[in-house]
Amino acid sequence: MSLTSTLEQQQAGLNMLTEDEYNQFLTCNRIYKEKFRFPFIIAVADYTKSEILQMMQSRLTNSYEEEFQIALKEINRIAELRFTQLTEKMKSIEITE
Repeated sequence: MSLTSTLEQQQAGLNMLTEDEYNQFLTCNRIYKEKFRFPFIIAVADYTKSEILQMMQSRLTNSYEEEFQIALKEINRIAELRFTQLTEKMKSIEITE
């Protein structure tokens, strides 16, 4: 995982799961990967850990086609968030020079 991904997950609280939450995430991740054959994708910067778990559970009911489209939208959202973050960083560098 990239440093950016790790920081986003920490901000969402995914590094501070209770044992029960951890087990729920493990179970949902396993079921999700078995069903869709790709990892669960979500722009974690937009959500809390409980919202992420809830969305993971609800998205398990989707068809492959529905979930693939949602995953593509989430990838676009992640790219948008990271691009915005990068441009803000570049603006702050330009201002200080």
